[in-house]
Amino acid sequence: MSLKAVVMAGGKGTRLRPITYSIPKPLVPIAGKPCIGYILDSYYAAGINDVIITTGYKFESLITGVLKFKQDDQNILFSVEREAAGTAGSVGLISKFIDDTFVVGSGDTLSDLDVSDIVKFHRNMGAKITMALTTVEDPSQFGIVELKDNKVIRFLEKPDPKQTFSKLINAGLYVIEPEILKYIPSGTPYDFARDLFPKLLNMGMDIYGYHAKGIWLDTGRPNDMIRANQLMTAKYGMEVSGNGMIGTVIIKTPHPKFSNAYIEGPTFIGENVRIGKNSRIIRSAIYDNVEIGNDVQIMDSILMDSDRIMDRSKIVKSVIMKQTEIGSDCEIEESVLAPKLQLQSKSRVYNVSLSSEILPDDVV
Repeated sequence: MSLKAVVMAGGKGTRLRPITYSIPKPLVPIAGKPCIGYILDSYYAAGINDVIITTGYKFESLITGVLKFKQDDQNILFSVEREAAGTAGSVGLISKFIDDTFVVGSGDTLSDLDVSDIVKFHRNMGAKITMALTTVEDPSQFGIVELKDNKVIRFLEKPDPKQTFSKLINAGLYVIEPEILKYIPSGTPYDFARDLFPKLLNMGMDIYGYHAKGIWLDTGRPNDMIRANQLMTAKYGMEVSGNGMIGTVIIKTPHPKFSNAYIEGPTFIGENVRIGKNSRIIRSAIYDNVEIGNDVQIMDSILMDSDRIMDRSKIVKSVIMKQTEIGSDCEIEESVLAPKLQLQSKSRVYNVSLSSEILPDDVV
């Protein structure tokens, strides 16, 4: 039997609002590719061509987006949930399509882990279930793990500081044998981390853990999304020096005319981007058809498709969604601006999320 894989992509992405009001979280752009594209590519690199994507929220947009960028010989089946089934519950719903070892991962977390390496470990151990692990500085929002002889001996979901015993966390990617599916009840929401894993450990079943190779990042908040763009541009970009550019960049615009601008990596620049004189683009992602005026500063930010930034405006640590126009002499810091927004000249926007279509010129 050929190895199959599952991508869980049904969440609402509430921490990324208002970004996820218009696009599902798995489609947020990261270095020119939707977030879900990295795990699909990881599966493909491991020789997995048959993938089932479980979805619910904005499933029409998700399906359209995935079909645009998937590999030609990758077979994608979509399972649309009428009601949220939980991470394990969503996999239980598709159990009739699974007849051999399979891989499960999350489509709304940045992950380009070495899947083939994890599968090899799983098989070498003779495991029924293997959990991919990674380390983070702040484990309070994740499931922390203690290992002994490659086996999980302790697992705690989202510990408070006094409970923390490890910085090794569950990366949300698992290799599972099909017999595990019988432990997932039907008709009720059921979660891998909160429900299934504690149940299996209490039964005395071994859950193996493997410290996976590759980049992993929770993209739950706008600043995480910005960081994700920087990480993947740094990994997959090209080092440059000269002609007003320095650092690692990915530039999709052919024959770019940025000679009078300064670009510092890691920076991603999409197709048909125009940048005016004396503008500075630093550690940012600029997507397709964006127009940037003269003397503009963009730092640690994301500009999505067809944005227009007028002269002398400054954008720092912010996400500007599609088709938004920023007037001249504006300042935007640590904010999210929704699609098709019009910001009048000399506006000041700090630490807020704006979603109205037209804003007055005195926003502070």
